[in-house]
Amino acid sequence: MFDFGIGYTELVVIAVAAIIVIGPKDLPRVLRALGKTMGKLRGMAREFQGHLDDAMREAGLDEVKKDLQSLNKIDPMATVKTEAKKQEDDFKKYFGEPEAADGKKAAS
Repeated sequence: MFDFGIGYTELVVIAVAAIIVIGPKDLPRVLRALGKTMGKLRGMAREFQGHLDDAMREAGLDEVKKDLQSLNKIDPMATVKTEAKKQEDDFKKYFGEPEAADGKKAAS
């Protein structure tokens, strides 16, 4: 649930400490203010990310990003398989079918 390294036992300890320090009467008000502050921080982070994305688009880095992502989709083994098939076909063309150890032609 939480990706910032705090487990449930730590959250319980923090909650108990908050109730003791802040008090049960003021705790809802503090949590509401904390929630509003977190919302504002998330909004600022979203806006900052938008500005960075715009700057990347203007600088042409989005094209580089797309190129890098397309490179991740390339299958390097496809080239190896194609080359191996071509070499096998060339071998058969020049030397015929490979023979097995007993003198018979090998089954493909």
